[in-house]
Amino acid sequence: MYESDVAIQLKETHHKISQVLQHKIDEYGISFGLLFLTMRIYNNPNANQKELAQQMKFTEGAMSNAVKRLIKLKMLKQVPLETDMRYNRLVITDLGISMIDDYKEYVVKKYKDMFEGLDEEELKKLQMSLIKINKNLDRMNTNIDSMGKTE
Repeated sequence: MYESDVAIQLKETHHKISQVLQHKIDEYGISFGLLFLTMRIYNNPNANQKELAQQMKFTEGAMSNAVKRLIKLKMLKQVPLETDMRYNRLVITDLGISMIDDYKEYVVKKYKDMFEGLDEEELKKLQMSLIKINKNLDRMNTNIDSMGKTE
């Protein structure tokens, strides 16, 4: 069954990509979750912790711990809202912005390295195949969510 072999290859590919990317974030002493949270805050500067927790599927307690960790690492700071001093907004520090920029550059280089030896036509075919697979997975997840069970 080619489907099983291809699915196993996709899983291995995902795992290997994660390992390569993990090397970079290890330099900062953070996890993927903290990196993605930092990037989400960077891209949504007006979001509050509760909204961020919902977007990341974290509990509010887990979000609070993640924010505290990022503040301790000097990646984030809390700034009181001018409209209501009881609440803070999260702001990425210069160190946090530097980390995001560095990570983005690293990712672009590693993606280029990953596809070395593939020509443009091969990449287009691969992309089209992956788009089809992801659409199928989206459909399967939608069915699971709407029915509450697998088919």
